Order: sequence, then C-alpha cells, then structure tokens
Amino acid sequence: MMSESKKLVITLSANGNNDVSTVAFTVANAAITKGLDVGMFLTSDGVELSKDGGNEFTHVAPFKKLNELIDGFVEKGGTLWACSPCFNHRGLEAQKTVSGTEVVGAGPMLEWIASGAQTLSF
Repeated sequence: MMSESKKLVITLSANGNNDVSTVAFTVANAAITKGLDVGMFLTSDGVELSKDGGNEFTHVAPFKKLNELIDGFVEKGGTLWACSPCFNHRGLEAQKTVSGTEVVGAGPMLEWIASGAQTLSF
C-alpha cells in the first residue's frame, strides 16, 4: 500500500454504449483499491453515466456490470464529477443522478491536477 495519499483524475467521454466506460470504471476501482484518491470527470457523452438507473443493463463480459462498477466507485470513496455544460446540454436532471454525483464545471478537476494529480483519459 502507498505511504502517502496520491490523486488520480480520470476523464471519460464515452457513455454506456461503449465498452471504454466499463474499462475506465474498472481502472478507477482498481486505483482506489491501491490507495489512490480518484476523481472521475464525466464529459461529453460520458455524463449520461451519471443517470441513476441508466446503466443497469450494460454488461461487458468478463467485467462487472457497469452500474455495479459505478456504484462501487462511489461507495469506495471515489469522486464523481459530471461536466455541467455537457450535463445541461443533454437535458439531464441533477435530482436523478447516481448518488454522490457532483454536477460541476472543470474547476474541481483542475484543482486536483494543479495540486499534482496524475491523469488518465478514456
């Protein structure tokens, strides 16, 4: 286990119709397990992953179901951001999001990066 807290920011622009979203959340969960603080910034089509109940039927074998990966990420302490302009552009409703979702601009993500967070993009 790591001796000090390290941060990782993952940006994800794919929705549940793309297996990349499953891979991104698998990596995010693994990073938390390894002791990293992980922030997932959903952008473009990726904001659709923040819809509560929107990913129940997405399953890319041999990975876990996408909704289980997202819920597990939040339950383990992952930070889930949804890009507010992308979110609003798609007419999504903040009260119908996955528990723990923060609909925000890029500011919080950029603060993590400015403080030394590593980055991954999917």
